[in-house]
Amino acid sequence: MKYGLPYKGSKSAIAEWVISVLPSAHTFIDLFAGGCAVTHAALLSGKYERFICNDISGTPYIFREAINGDFNGYATVPDREGFFVSDDVALKLLYSFGNDQSSYLWGGQYEMLKVPAERMITAPSMHERRNYYRSFMRSLSQYVHEVIDDKIGELERAHELQGLERLERLQGLERLQGLEGLERLQGLEGLEGLELMVSDYRNVNIPCDAVVYADPPYRNTGEHYGGFDFDAFDEWLNVVNYPVYVSEYDAPKGCVCIAERIRHGHMSAFGSEKRIEKIFVQEWYARRN
Repeated sequence: MKYGLPYKGSKSAIAEWVISVLPSAHTFIDLFAGGCAVTHAALLSGKYERFICNDISGTPYIFREAINGDFNGYATVPDREGFFVSDDVALKLLYSFGNDQSSYLWGGQYEMLKVPAERMITAPSMHERRNYYRSFMRSLSQYVHEVIDDKIGELERAHELQGLERLERLQGLERLQGLEGLERLQGLEGLEGLELMVSDYRNVNIPCDAVVYADPPYRNTGEHYGGFDFDAFDEWLNVVNYPVYVSEYDAPKGCVCIAERIRHGHMSAFGSEKRIEKIFVQEWYARRN
């Protein structure tokens, strides 16, 4: 089962495992909810009654809107200019590189192809799809003649064209899967106890009966952006007087690993990438328990 929104670094693949490691409690708090995959799994687990879902990016509100069915028929595909002027958070999530909501998904060289291709796939009417198909074919022809070197042979040109068509199909499927990821959340039950926040993790009020889960940007990887202060996070972990269960690859200062599992990542030139996902908690709490 897939959990949460399409999101860079999503915990969808291991969300059930994360929840299985965490203890039961009245309240579950997701401090860095991201795509809300772990909150989604927690909602379905039956281990909690109240849920506080926080992320400074505002994605918890997209999560709730998806549950409410607000993205049925969503078909907005922005060009570069439209992306940067839009205040549509869902659009920013779906059409940003790595779902970072700030950098436009496609480079200028490919935008001329990808925007009409996406619109051709997602347009609500056949009339609009036909128009975008014509626009896509014109852009594809222009790309072949202007971007591809005129000196390559006809056979190589044909292979390049086939490769572009395959790439368009794959990119279109990725975006459609993103849209489907929003739509499949519709009707999720048990939301009476769901509370949403858009705040710095240090500003979340923690009740005494809560399980606190933190999935901050991972240090020493390319999976963080926005200048996250790891030293401040480590200091905070060692000041608070309640346990915080942290997803990471490397131990935060003053923390110990309490669970780990191998996670298979994306395919690379060397095969499937393997990483060991770990859950840490403060050393003082682990010693006491």
